[in-house]
Amino acid sequence: MAVAFPKKSPGDIKAGQTVSVTVLAEGPIGAAGSPPLTAQVRIPVERLRRGPTGNRYAVHIRKWRGTTVSPVTLTSKGDPWQLLSQPPPSDLRDLLDDTRFLAQHVYGVAMHTLDIFETTLGRRMPWNPEGRLILKARDLVTATDTGYERGSNTIRFGSVDRMGYKVPTALYRDIVAHEVTHAILDGFRPAWADQLATLEQLAMHEALADLVAILSVFSSRDIVYRQLEAAAGGFEAGQAVDDGLLLRSLFDFARDLFARGPLREPFVGAIPENWQQFPEPHARGAVVVGAVLRAVQKLWSERNNRFGEAQSLHQKAESGSIVATRVLRMVIRGLSYMPPVDVGWRDLLRGIIAADLDMVPEDPHGYREALQAEFSAIGIRRVSLNNISGVENYQGLRYPVRLSALGSDPQEVQRFVWENPRLLDAARLERRTPLSSTRVRTSERVSPDGFIVSEIGASFIQTVRMSRREAFVRLGLKTRREYVDIRGGGLLRFDAGGRLVYAALKPVMDRERQGLLFGSDEEHDIEEAASSGVKAKFHSTGE
Repeated sequence: MAVAFPKKSPGDIKAGQTVSVTVLAEGPIGAAGSPPLTAQVRIPVERLRRGPTGNRYAVHIRKWRGTTVSPVTLTSKGDPWQLLSQPPPSDLRDLLDDTRFLAQHVYGVAMHTLDIFETTLGRRMPWNPEGRLILKARDLVTATDTGYERGSNTIRFGSVDRMGYKVPTALYRDIVAHEVTHAILDGFRPAWADQLATLEQLAMHEALADLVAILSVFSSRDIVYRQLEAAAGGFEAGQAVDDGLLLRSLFDFARDLFARGPLREPFVGAIPENWQQFPEPHARGAVVVGAVLRAVQKLWSERNNRFGEAQSLHQKAESGSIVATRVLRMVIRGLSYMPPVDVGWRDLLRGIIAADLDMVPEDPHGYREALQAEFSAIGIRRVSLNNISGVENYQGLRYPVRLSALGSDPQEVQRFVWENPRLLDAARLERRTPLSSTRVRTSERVSPDGFIVSEIGASFIQTVRMSRREAFVRLGLKTRREYVDIRGGGLLRFDAGGRLVYAALKPVMDRERQGLLFGSDEEHDIEEAASSGVKAKFHSTGE
């Protein structure tokens, strides 16, 4: 039993202090009857009430029979700051009945997932709407109904039948990470999953949640080592770890997660030519997940080659976990370089490359090239490094802004856009319609050279309702509807001195862009049907 911060008062606990918590590395069922593999994750220290309930999460655990919630205490008696981390029971039946460990596991994985985002982006991640995210760790729903519910700030975890037992899906680390990622993304970019979101944005949500789930679990050296052993079918001394073995271990791992329900199996082999027209968001996202995993495998193989064949299997496993962690943080960092609406796969690639270029100007081991190559292989055009920031198009900008207000006041951002007609024209804003949403967020990150990188990110959205006639005259949209809603927006990033350093725009009054997005009434109906479930339940684990 480990005790966090013994004999310390709340005043002794500093901001950013963390504590190690034991969670299940994958799930509750170990290999060949052995106890489940555990992992240690470090999470920020906070005051915990019974529940457990903290500042960001409230974990609810229903009794096996009935609807009554059984509150759990994870801290030492009389001190809500001292979290007690306990190992899981080795017996499966005892583990499934251990309400306390279930609470510890769910809270630990959820906090760890949130911490990955916040430490990578250098800012707090909000929920949508604000308040605590409720994690119903053992709820009266089926496994396929496990998912994040928009608008209620709730994730409901059901149960699956395994080996004659009812096993809570919340005991699977990847499922918790997957659903929490949906909640994080929904708070970060609400328009990626609202009623006007297209299939592309819903597929983006699924792909990102899958990647965070897979790579956050695969970042554990012990898990990578076990996968290498399993892929080799019993590793022998002196046996070469070739590229095929690395690829098999990584994709077998992803398939094992897929078999439990929440993840889609990444595409291996020939990529379907028409995958970007798949009518199901999960299937689209799986192609991109496969591309990123192939990039991880390639970088992993190259890292092993640099260190030579004298490495032990443990060292090769550690290399795999290092590569997975680096790629995961690249993907997350790219989110803050993507537009707030109508994002596509090339926006994701551009965001990843631009963010990594800002953070790590030199790329001696070719991480960016590996991702560019794999995205290109599935039909996503490469991102040119010439003017990747997009700001060279806007020379001679006026800066009549107050720096102190720019980092906190949306009105100051709107003023900056208004005072620069060139930027205003590029965004193709409708002059008579106010912006429907403007967000301003500051972020601080530590670069590899040890210096603090401070930036201001501002996003804006404009939604315009048009009559049938106006939509045809102004945008060429042919529809039988009484009216249509069209929108666009943009992301602007400013450096610590208030100068624009990055711009990603989705023009509003753009005939070509809106025509491609709207298509026909029939295509528009399909898009609306795909996102209609978002109003109540968003992203269940699928069929």
